[in-house]
Amino acid sequence: MADRAEAAAAAGDRERLQNIFLDAARVLMLFGAVATVGTTSADPMEAFVGLLLWMLGVCLLSLVPAAGRFPRAALAAAAMAITILKHLFALQN
Repeated sequence: MADRAEAAAAAGDRERLQNIFLDAARVLMLFGAVATVGTTSADPMEAFVGLLLWMLGVCLLSLVPAAGRFPRAALAAAAMAITILKHLFALQN
């Protein structure tokens, strides 16, 4: 009985990690697409940063199936994605 409870808790953690990965990947890909396509200036650096954000989102999206298998690596990648998203949403003074 205790093994089933631990398995259910582990499955819930896996699902939560996969949801974090999916959300972070979607937001990074959206930011990358908007920064690349939606720029009105002729600054190539903005397009390059947008491409890098989009590629980071694609990489996170490809790691979603591995989130349940390697939970520590998934936690580290999720922390990195959350840090990047917090930096992008920070207010500029």
